[in-house]
Amino acid sequence: MANHVMTTITIDGNEEVMKFLEEKRKITEERNKDDQYLALIGAFYEDIQNDRGWFGENVGAKWCYHDDFWVEDGEAEICTTSAWYYPEEFVKHLFEVCSKIDPECSISGDYEDESYSPVGGFAIDKNGFHNDEEDDFEYPDEEDYVNEEGETDYDTYDTAMEEFYDLIYETRSNLRNKCITTISNSEAKVI
Repeated sequence: MANHVMTTITIDGNEEVMKFLEEKRKITEERNKDDQYLALIGAFYEDIQNDRGWFGENVGAKWCYHDDFWVEDGEAEICTTSAWYYPEEFVKHLFEVCSKIDPECSISGDYEDESYSPVGGFAIDKNGFHNDEEDDFEYPDEEDYVNEEGETDYDTYDTAMEEFYDLIYETRSNLRNKCITTISNSEAKVI
């Protein structure tokens, strides 16, 4: 079974980009009634093929669907679930399409594999593309929180879990911000 990767994609742009994305959101929601796995990607690609090879090359993942898609006041956000990898090629395609409308638009985001290996961030704008990830996280093991009576100390374990999830969230956010800083300093890969 493929690991699921949850990704948040944030698009910043002018009013025309937001109108474009709102139309794509409506198309995605309408198509979602028929096929959840093709709705989002089909709204942004004219030549979509329901084929693993095509998805790998054009989306960057075996499959990808949206969990949420909203557009509001100069910003849009698309949350996706994909197989094995975050949809890097889709992000690049989305930027290519949006930058034709607004050359100053930008996209940034973050992702996490369900196993927390990897956790990453990315950013793309007219200066280029950058992504970064980490995969060295130790998930708290219940067996490490056994008290003197031989039972799991759930208060301590729950605290460890909260700290772990905070670390994942902070890492995603920090990697996203690092990528934004990198491209703003023009240290990114030009696409």
